[in-house]
Amino acid sequence: MVGRAGFFHSRQDVKKERFQTITVGLTGGIGSGKTDVCKIFELLGARVLYADLVARDLINSHSDIQKKIRKVFGENVFLSNGTLDRKQIAKLAFHDSALHEKLNAIVHPHVLRMIEQEIATEKESGHNPILIVEAALLFEAGADHLFDYVVVVDADEGKRIERVIRRDGCSREDVVARINSQMLVKEKVLKADFVLQNSGDRNALKEKCTFMFQLLRRIATSG
Repeated sequence: MVGRAGFFHSRQDVKKERFQTITVGLTGGIGSGKTDVCKIFELLGARVLYADLVARDLINSHSDIQKKIRKVFGENVFLSNGTLDRKQIAKLAFHDSALHEKLNAIVHPHVLRMIEQEIATEKESGHNPILIVEAALLFEAGADHLFDYVVVVDADEGKRIERVIRRDGCSREDVVARINSQMLVKEKVLKADFVLQNSGDRNALKEKCTFMFQLLRRIATSG
């Protein structure tokens, strides 16, 4: 099911009870497998909000954001249909820390407001036990205080680089630049409530996610 903002997904068969909704911020380095983890949680019955999709929706629909991005990056970061050229702006931002900071300063405040609204709505409704917000830059944006728990997905750096090259068809240099633009994973791990290691196969990952889901759901139903 797609929610009112177009970026909310959930299973159709979750029993409609009253829950003390648990909010979980989920983050990790590029290529760690955050999306795979979120898909497993969705299948288990959690709702997942993807910050990247929130940002994309806001950029493509918010004229003030577009105006500020054009002022910093120029017209060539937008496609002919008016949507953001994500590959072009990533190439510019990830190789220039000053530009990266400017882009985050433009987009992050709007994304955080939207996430706060969705959290408030979900907690008030109590329809779902667990709301997960997947955000690569959760700590960098100072958003960790919004959540009851923070989960960091981690994997060996070599495996992460291989995954991104295979997934995006980009060069090793580009992946390393993106890694260097983010907070060190070991710093994220120290700030996390839970760490999911994802250097194994999908079955191992599913077992870990299932255990965590059951734990969080028990907390959600205890209220």
